[in-house]
Amino acid sequence: MSAVPWAAGIAILASAIYGDFQSPMFSNSEFYLKLFLIVIATFLGVAGGYALNDYFDYEVDRSNRARKDKAANHGIGRGMLLTYALILGVPSMSLWFYLSYRALTVAFVLFLCVLAYSAWGKRNTPFSNLFVVAAVALTPIAIFYVYTPQLTLAAVLLGFVNLFFEPGFTWSGVCRDIEGDKKLRIPTMPLRYGIPRTSKMVLVSWLFVIPPALALFFYTNLGTIYLIGSTVAGLWLVALAVRFVRNPTPPTGGSTFLNATLWLWVFSLALILDVVFLFGIKSSISST
Repeated sequence: MSAVPWAAGIAILASAIYGDFQSPMFSNSEFYLKLFLIVIATFLGVAGGYALNDYFDYEVDRSNRARKDKAANHGIGRGMLLTYALILGVPSMSLWFYLSYRALTVAFVLFLCVLAYSAWGKRNTPFSNLFVVAAVALTPIAIFYVYTPQLTLAAVLLGFVNLFFEPGFTWSGVCRDIEGDKKLRIPTMPLRYGIPRTSKMVLVSWLFVIPPALALFFYTNLGTIYLIGSTVAGLWLVALAVRFVRNPTPPTGGSTFLNATLWLWVFSLALILDVVFLFGIKSSISST
């Protein structure tokens, strides 16, 4: 799951900047405990969100047998999906509470965003993915609150990176389901405005991913690994979007969606490796 490296990268960066450890970070057990708990809390929360979404989409998914990635097409009962959401979501919230009550507050807002998207948004507005965008953009803030009680610029910049990545990611993905959504009368962006216009919106969205990623580099004094990795990953996104604009079809939208996950992995790994190998970030950041 792509949320794991993303959460790990954010946590490692937050540890390096704001972690108050009694010994060097990578030899401190507290660092590894917090990192482990953050990754598990994020994983459980995301998995619970998928279960909740499948619960509300149960009848829709059953009518679209081609979607083998949906629980409804594997004989899992609708009530069981709600049970899974609770089994996964409650421990996630408990971990956030243990880590920081501020992080818990943000995590609860995340849950409300996912609930609004699944229960109401996706069947009533083509802009329903903005609920998901809000949830994803708030994730770095929740993680940073584990290490500092203040809202920091680094967390905000990472939030903006996600804020601009997620819309294009979702819009390209729904283009592959346009025929099924048309039959089910789900008001998605490509159905309302057409795939050609949606592909241009994907491009515009992803063009704005690179600036906050570069701003994070200058603000934190991250090293060459992050600079090269995040820039190459950002240009990869733009290249995918340009290809989509030139060939605005459902299959191209689907491949754009799938290939875009590579950006998340490269960006996250660049962040992690930069801190690991160039640890000792030359930052004079005060806790602001």
